[in-house]
Amino acid sequence: MTTALVIENDPAQGLGRAAAWLAEAGMELDTVRPHLGEAVPNSAGGHDALIALGGGRGKDWSDDLTGLMETAVADTTPVLAICSSSRMLAAAFGGVVEDRDEPFGPRMLAKRDAAGRDLIFGPAPMTIDVIRWRRQELVELPPEATLLAASPQGALEIFRIRDTAWGVQSHFEFTPEQLAGFGAFDDAALAKAAEVDEHIVHTWKPIIQRFARVAAGERKALPVLDA
Repeated sequence: MTTALVIENDPAQGLGRAAAWLAEAGMELDTVRPHLGEAVPNSAGGHDALIALGGGRGKDWSDDLTGLMETAVADTTPVLAICSSSRMLAAAFGGVVEDRDEPFGPRMLAKRDAAGRDLIFGPAPMTIDVIRWRRQELVELPPEATLLAASPQGALEIFRIRDTAWGVQSHFEFTPEQLAGFGAFDDAALAKAAEVDEHIVHTWKPIIQRFARVAAGERKALPVLDA
């Protein structure tokens, strides 16, 4: 069984439906909840992967989480960093993050050429739907990062640092019902999120399951297109 260490920074921002996708791919999750007082470890230990979730901005354990992600990158442990964790990951390697107040809701991304050679995003569709929900923005990539997908407005949405650490600024793991429960989205955004949810699942489930396969040791070239 492949195992992943999951850092849950906020009780409302868990892995959502992505947990089931990973379980289906044969990955067992070991979740650490620093919001309940659990210590963030110094390394991923014996786990095959590290997944760092959103909600960690400005928390008491932010430095510990940043250090954990840096160690995982150095150890070539596959990392998936979502939302604020992706920006913490980028900033640790020299990226620039700024406060930014933009509308929340669905957004369509376009892959960049470099994504065609990426282990988990290479086979994904050319356009990728996500849900934007953040108050900060990664505005400059680290020198060691590769841009994999961006918004039409140029937001640096999906990137990879070195070969095995992926950052995703937006969300895909929450259902429309969960989004409604957050109280952060207006009615128009929620309606659009419901319209594109089928596309989000169709696109992101294979991406997340490829991450599990990479964690399990599959580092060879993958098919050009999803089946």
